[in-house]
This record gives sequence, C-alpha cells and structure tokens, in this order.
Amino acid sequence: MQDTAITEVWALEDAYWRYVREGDVERYLSLWHEDFIGWPCTADSLHPVRKAAAGAWIRSIRDQKSRLSVSLRREGIQHFGAVMVVHYSTPVITAYPDGHTTGKDQLYKFTHTWMRVGSTWQIIGGMCAPLDAAPGS
Repeated sequence: MQDTAITEVWALEDAYWRYVREGDVERYLSLWHEDFIGWPCTADSLHPVRKAAAGAWIRSIRDQKSRLSVSLRREGIQHFGAVMVVHYSTPVITAYPDGHTTGKDQLYKFTHTWMRVGSTWQIIGGMCAPLDAAPGS
C-alpha cells in the first residue's frame, strides 16, 4: 500500500508540472487543498500564500504564451500514513515568444506536503527556493 501511495504522489507531481506547461489553472488548483499555505518561488512573494494566489504565475505564463520546461530530479519522499512529504529539484526554463529564455542556469528546490483526502492526495503545504550549488560542485 505504501509503495502505491508513493507512486500516486510522484504521478501527481508530474501532473502538477504538466498542468503548468498546459496553462491549465483549474486542474492545477484541483491539486491544492482549500487550507493550503506555502511559500512560492516568485521574487515578489515576501510571505507565504494561500490557495487563491497559487495559480497566478500559471496565468501569467499562459497569457504571455510562454513555454515552460522542467526536468524533475527526485530527491526524497517520506510517507507518514495520510501525509506524504516530497522533495525534488529542477531547472524551470521559460521560453518567451520573442525567442529569449530564462532559468537555464538556475535550479530550484521544492518541498510539497501532500495529505490523503478521500481517494486522492492534495497539497497542504509547500516551499520553493533557488538551489545554490555547494562549493566545488
């Protein structure tokens, strides 16, 4: 049962990024619990946000007709019954319609805390931050 849950949550992380790439804000937000609180990567996020603010960056990408690419590197996962904590890193590369890109030289680290809600999992907390390389790496 635990291995199945781990597989389910990693599949939901993959879906999270698929929805971001597709600009599907509604499906993206369906992954978030109503009482979610977390700290996004955006530079203007000086404080944690609630679910209502979680989809704003996807709307911006979609409306600018930008394309996003990621390559998740699974760093860790821990199952605590009805709660699962995942850690991963990825570059978040944005290609803009005018041809320029951003994010090629920056990795980000993500933590999402998922909670079993009925027959699925929802994100109840999270944090994202730039991942600075260790000296000599």
